[in-house]
Parts: sequence; C-alpha cells; structure tokens
Amino acid sequence: MKFGLSLLALGTFLAHTATAEPLLLKADDNTLSLSIYNQNLALVKDTRSADLKSGVNEVIFDGVAQRIQSETAIIYGEGIKVNEQNYSYNLMSYDNFLKQFIGKEVMAVRQNPENGKNIFERARLIGTNGSQPILQTEYGIDAAYPGRIIFNIVPANLSNKPTLTAKLSAQNSGNKTLNLAYLTDGLSWKTDYVANVSSPTKLNLTGWVTINNESGIDYDNAKIQLIAGDVNVVRNTFRTRGVMMAKAVAFDNAMEASGSVEPETVNSYELYTLPTITTIKDHQNKQIALIEKNDVSYEKEFNIHSPFYFGGMAQSEFEKMHPSITYVMKNEATSNLGISLPAGTVRFYQNDKNGNLQFIGSSRINNTAKEDILRLRLGDAFNISVSGKVTRIKEKELSRQQKKNQCHLVKTLQTYDVSVTVNNAEDEDNAVVLTQNMPQRYQIIKESIKGTEKNATTRTWRIPAKKNDKATLTYTVEVPYDTQICE
Repeated sequence: MKFGLSLLALGTFLAHTATAEPLLLKADDNTLSLSIYNQNLALVKDTRSADLKSGVNEVIFDGVAQRIQSETAIIYGEGIKVNEQNYSYNLMSYDNFLKQFIGKEVMAVRQNPENGKNIFERARLIGTNGSQPILQTEYGIDAAYPGRIIFNIVPANLSNKPTLTAKLSAQNSGNKTLNLAYLTDGLSWKTDYVANVSSPTKLNLTGWVTINNESGIDYDNAKIQLIAGDVNVVRNTFRTRGVMMAKAVAFDNAMEASGSVEPETVNSYELYTLPTITTIKDHQNKQIALIEKNDVSYEKEFNIHSPFYFGGMAQSEFEKMHPSITYVMKNEATSNLGISLPAGTVRFYQNDKNGNLQFIGSSRINNTAKEDILRLRLGDAFNISVSGKVTRIKEKELSRQQKKNQCHLVKTLQTYDVSVTVNNAEDEDNAVVLTQNMPQRYQIIKESIKGTEKNATTRTWRIPAKKNDKATLTYTVEVPYDTQICE
C-alpha cells in the first residue's frame, strides 16, 4: 500500500515538474516601451502574458531585436524564477540553409543553356565555399555548380526573426505577466530645430526628433522615451551578430507639432516622454515633434575678433574684415523659452520682402540647460565691415637692474594708440562687438567707448553704428614688459 502511494506521489511530482511544449509568446498591444539614448543604444521593455503551469516552463519571446545585447536581457514576473535563457539569432538565409543541409540530400537546379528550361537532379551537399555549394553527384564532386539548391524543409534551429527562449519555474499555474527588458544597438535619435525669424526681436522655434531604427525589428505601438546626456556604456570585445542589415531606409513623418514635451530629470540626465504611442519600422527614420516655442526673444549681434597683438614695436592694421552674424537667446521663461534643449542643429529661415522663405544659416548647439545662453553663429555680414590700425607706439624705460654675466633686467612700459572703424552700409542701425586679446597686466588709459573686461586677458567693446554711416572706437593701452639685455 505504501509502495503504491509512493508511486502515485512520484507520478504527481513528475507531472508537475516536466517541461511542457514551449509557449510562443506574442507581443501584446500597447505594452512595449523604448528608452532611446544618443549613443546608438536603447532599452527595450516588453510585457507579455503566458499561461504557465506550476513547475518548469519553457517560453519563447518571439521577435526580439536582432542587435540585442543578449547578456543584458532580464526576464521577471511575480512568482517566477528564471533558470536559463538563450538567444537564437540563426536566421533564415541561403548561407544558413546550406550549412544546415551539409551531409544531406538536396534538389539541385540548373538551367539548360540551349532552351533555358530548368534541369532538376538529386545530389548530396558535402560542403560549401561561402555561398557556393559543393555537391556530390553520380558523376563526381562538383565544386562550381552553376545553379541553386532547393530545400524541402526548414531546419528546426532556423527562424525568420530572432527569438529569446527561457526556462523558468512558476510557483503556481495560471495566466502570468512576464516582463522582458534588454539593451539593443541600432536605435538612435537626434534633434533638428527650425527657427523662423518673424521680427527683428522674435522668432518661432520648433524642434523635431529623428529616430533611426537599424535594430533588425519593427516596434509596433510603442511608448517612446528619449534620454539626453552621455551615459557611460561598457562594451564587450566579443559580440555575436545576426545577418547584416539592409541598406534601404524609409522615411515617415509621425505627427504635427502639438506643443513642447516637458523633460524630466533622471540621474542628471534629461528624459523626454513622447505623448503619443507610435510605430517605428525597421530601416526607418521617423520624425516626431518635440518642442514648439513661439515668439522667442533674441538679439542679433555682429562679432569680430581683432587680430592685433600688443607685443612689439611694429605698426599693425587690418582692413574690411566682415563680422560674424550671431543670434543670442536666453533659455529662460521670460524669453518664451526656458526648456532643456537636447543637442542638435538649428536652421534659421526668414521671409524676404516679397514673402518668400529664405534659408539664412545654421548652427549647432550642445545640450543646453535652462537659464543657459545660446550664441548661434550663422555666417558673415555682407554690408558691414571693420578696419583697424595701431596709430602710435611709445616705449618708456622704467628701470634697469644689473644681473650676472653683464646682463640687465630692463623694465619698460609700452603704450599703444588704437583706432577701429565700423562701416555700416545697411539700412538699419547696428552694433559690432569687438573682442581684443590683451597681454597680462595691461591697463586701459583712455577709450572713446566704455569697454568690458571679459577676463584677465580679454576686453570687449560694443560699437554702435547708424544706418549707412561709420563709427570709430579709439583707445590707448599700456603694457609693462620685463626684458633681459646682455652686452
């Protein structure tokens, strides 16, 4: 009696612990989310349901990314323990079919050169040379067969898309929610901005994010989050890969601009959650509206860097240098901006007098936090030029100190008189910001326009010029020098 009960208990135990047929888990609607980084990397989070039995189950996650970093895959769920997981990237291709049929009989097909009809014949595939089959026929071994091979079945270990298989233990039977998360290469994003200049002080700024999918799989009905910032990633030196990606790329505009996406700070990175569920096909660039700000305040500056070097007695001058056109925006709420801006290219447009839209330049910005100042250089001004001249140099010896070997330490004071003229040939008033590098310990003796000390060796002046007129800045700078003179 006890022996019979023991057999019954053993049978019950085996029934609960035996692995059933693998469960193929299809993707559920609206349960897929992507966190995409700037570094050709994404975190895929996929939720699927499974009818599990108590004990050991084998499940197949159909359709994971072909460029998955399989070592990063995590499977978790309530009452679930994962015992083993395997990533299968052995996809269907002619080369893979050939490898699987080595040593087996196949159907070989070649074309009759006289009438163009197919000739079918049985042969044994004994090897390959790349994509070239090596066949054993009744006539001998053919290492350059001028045809193709037809296969009668699909080998069990080949699939049309990558799969992740896991053996897991369930505490009890029932419908369970399984969560899969993994990192994959092949997904990236970048930002492009359109700045439409509407007035001399206002512009409308629109930001579009372009997501590029080269990961080897479609992402249907996915929630998209974008991470701005440089995340440190440790890359393995050895990585397995599936077949090469196709070169074709499709383009799709996802939605119209519908306001700005407010970012969230996560571990000092900026996280943008797109408001709409979207689908990103493999080999596709998708553009999605990210930022829309109207009536953003800006200032237009004309900047020039003086080539003068105050370090000798030679006269210096420059003529007709054209200043760069710089748009300055404060990333703050009072300027109708005040939002974290991911790095990207800003392209500026403006209507001419006839209302035709014209491209007026572009500039690249880095990741820009709130309260930062954007300085975007677009090009050089055509109708504004700057000329300058050192009009006089004086040198005065202050002291001479005897040193060893009949050498003297001579302290001198050099004085430079400088004149800089702005020629404004435009039909509106403008101002040029002149930047001048200075020697250490310099002193400004006099200046016709009050300048600003940018740092210990840099000074700037803002030179206003009326329309179709000229304006001149003059200043005098003194520079002390210590020189060793040996007789």
